[in-house]
Amino acid sequence: MKKQLKLIHFYKSYYLILGIVLPFVLISCFYNEYDELTKNEIRYLDLETKIKCPICPAETIAESNTKISKDLKNFVKSKISEGWTDEQIISFLVNKYGIEILASPDKKGIGLFLWIIPIFILLIAFTIFLFLYFNVRQKRSLN
Repeated sequence: MKKQLKLIHFYKSYYLILGIVLPFVLISCFYNEYDELTKNEIRYLDLETKIKCPICPAETIAESNTKISKDLKNFVKSKISEGWTDEQIISFLVNKYGIEILASPDKKGIGLFLWIIPIFILLIAFTIFLFLYFNVRQKRSLN
């Protein structure tokens, strides 16, 4: 009987905690941090995530705190304020540092191939799984 009362008390406290935490979670889901930012600041934050740090392994300039990343951030800010488009900034950096400066491959040419490879691998793996599953199932039904 005591175990049941402890269990009921546990569930009541669980629902109380859930009732307190759930509104905060829902509010944070619908909060948009970009509401108060200007268009140029949003462009800057977007470009920060598209450009990799030239010396850091697998980090964008948004994630890195190296001197070259800070210089690239300042470069992007200044070019945005000068009126450059995102494509102009990206093409300038690609010409200077190479295609490796981009955080994700381009979705055309060889880059499109790099985007499609994982899909094909997943389809082949799923097909093999289905083949093996039904093969094993058929063997079990024969026994």
